[in-house]
Amino acid sequence: MPQFDFARVALPQIIWLFFSFGLLFLLMRAMLPKVAGVAERRASTIGGDLDAADKARLDAETRREAYEAGIAKTRTDAQGLIESAKADAAKANEAKMKAADEAAAAKIAAAEAELSKQRDAALVKLDAIAVDATQDVVERLTGTRPAMAAAAAAVAQAGS
Repeated sequence: MPQFDFARVALPQIIWLFFSFGLLFLLMRAMLPKVAGVAERRASTIGGDLDAADKARLDAETRREAYEAGIAKTRTDAQGLIESAKADAAKANEAKMKAADEAAAAKIAAAEAELSKQRDAALVKLDAIAVDATQDVVERLTGTRPAMAAAAAAVAQAGS
């Protein structure tokens, strides 16, 4: 069997073994630095991209915080404006109410004066009616009508 003839088979196989490993060694020496360089560039690119992403994230957070601070300030300003408008409306309403109260008080005073005048006129008429009624009652009871002055004096004395 030729496979077991080590004298003729072993030497060429050993030569081819050294030749193959030598060729692989040279290829590895030539190619391995290139592959390592590509891997290094790739790692640095990925690292740079991650750093840029972190920077962009921090920038976005800073802008978001500034935006939220602006929104909060705007809300505070709006609340102040609303409170100011409410206060102005309350003052205007208070002024209108005061003017309406003064107008109502003036109308009430005028109505009370008119009522007092009419009451005094009614009392004067009531005195005249009382004097007339007194004259009628005395005339029915006695048969003679008393004088107006005597009846007025009797009504005045009864009223006081």
